[in-house]
Amino acid sequence: MTHALPMLRHGSIVTACDIFEFIRTNAELESLLLEYGLSDQVEAAGSIARTILNLKKFAVKYPDHRVVTDRGEQSLSSALVDKAIQIAPKEGRAKLQLEKLERYLNLDGYSLTYGEPEGLWKSRRDILGFTISMPGFVMLPESSSEVELLLVSNGFEIAKRHLDSARENITQGDWEAANSQCRTFLEALTDAIADDLYSTEAAALAGGLLKRQLLANKGFLSREKHEFGDGNGQAFLPGLAKLLHPDGAHPGISNQPDAMFRLQAVVVTARWLLKRHELASQGRV
Repeated sequence: MTHALPMLRHGSIVTACDIFEFIRTNAELESLLLEYGLSDQVEAAGSIARTILNLKKFAVKYPDHRVVTDRGEQSLSSALVDKAIQIAPKEGRAKLQLEKLERYLNLDGYSLTYGEPEGLWKSRRDILGFTISMPGFVMLPESSSEVELLLVSNGFEIAKRHLDSARENITQGDWEAANSQCRTFLEALTDAIADDLYSTEAAALAGGLLKRQLLANKGFLSREKHEFGDGNGQAFLPGLAKLLHPDGAHPGISNQPDAMFRLQAVVVTARWLLKRHELASQGRV
């Protein structure tokens, strides 16, 4: 069985095109468009910046457009990211754009791959390309998209805003703020579920722990299966809440893999909770 690759979304595509700004001449850029068979789709506008803007517009609209490169046939979005990864290491000024591209790739379910060069420079790592971060069955983008749809359809707008903020903070490299938003998102989601399913009882309770206790008392969360527990007992949701609690507000206490793990953990957990909420709303839980 074959699985579709995760989609490269607007952030990755546009940031990859931004790195094309380091192509030195308009003629070199137009030559690349000819190589990829894009001269009829992307108008050469007389300057690098304008031509790249046209390229962005086309690539965002048609990310799956097939092009032939020296690495074989690829989707246009993949080819652009591939080319950006080739350009950026040669340009010291492209460091920030490359870091931004890596953050967007992580959110789309991809990671940069590295290798050690031959010879004396063993401490240096060269970027070789990019690859899928995780197997398709645990991929973040698909889960994230479904979670966002479920949040909107249920009117859980506060929770959605916190999830959006967590993603945005990751794209900006603000790991500590992303971690904080992940924890707030999870709390806002369990509050919203309690308010929706058990509005009378929930109205008299403060958010957070008390509403999660209500969900457990009503059987939405299982104490027997260690989904929720009182006191210091080991249970999934209390443990996840502690894990997500930021260690402090100072820069440097987190990093990109740590922040991505927390985001992935809350997205997968949110999908589980939202699917159960869907059943509970139908009286099937």
